[in-house]
Amino acid sequence: MDEHIQTLVLQEFELRAADTDGAVARLLAASSSNGRGRPVPLLTSIDDERRVATVRAVGERENLDPSPAERAALAPFVSNWHMPRHYRPRVVERSQSPPSYYRLAVTESGINQTAVAPSGVEPSSEPSGRDTTAVDLLWIGAPVDSYAGLLVLLGTHVRDESRADPGEWPLPMSDALGVRIYESRA
Repeated sequence: MDEHIQTLVLQEFELRAADTDGAVARLLAASSSNGRGRPVPLLTSIDDERRVATVRAVGERENLDPSPAERAALAPFVSNWHMPRHYRPRVVERSQSPPSYYRLAVTESGINQTAVAPSGVEPSSEPSGRDTTAVDLLWIGAPVDSYAGLLVLLGTHVRDESRADPGEWPLPMSDALGVRIYESRA
């Protein structure tokens, strides 16, 4: 686990129009050079292309607030800002190779218990028979200000032609369950 990461910051917002030309994504990528590193690109909702999110890892002495300059640059594109949400890292792992594709699931449902799982249960080392993809980044966070909710960010190195269409994902009840799902588009 990366010991320097103290908080995961989720910023969700709605665009006036879908970012079909990548202008918003490029603005956010350019802001990573200002010391507020953004290893995760703009993430787009699988349900509504106008709903987008950013996730960034913040160290102990870094500012949790959104960058005023970044916010001003994005203002012409944004119709609605949501309050940033802060998460305590539960798992923050990264491989040596950078991910090229990201998926994010976030919810305010579910209670985060601190109880330890029963001992004696060993994970299976047998192959599951399912197609597996190497994970290059895994961030799991629990809300700082609530006992309910979860943020899960998964980064993989998947070629464009092998990506599944989000409409084909087995998630027809995600909205009913209060789970918002995003993916990178670039």
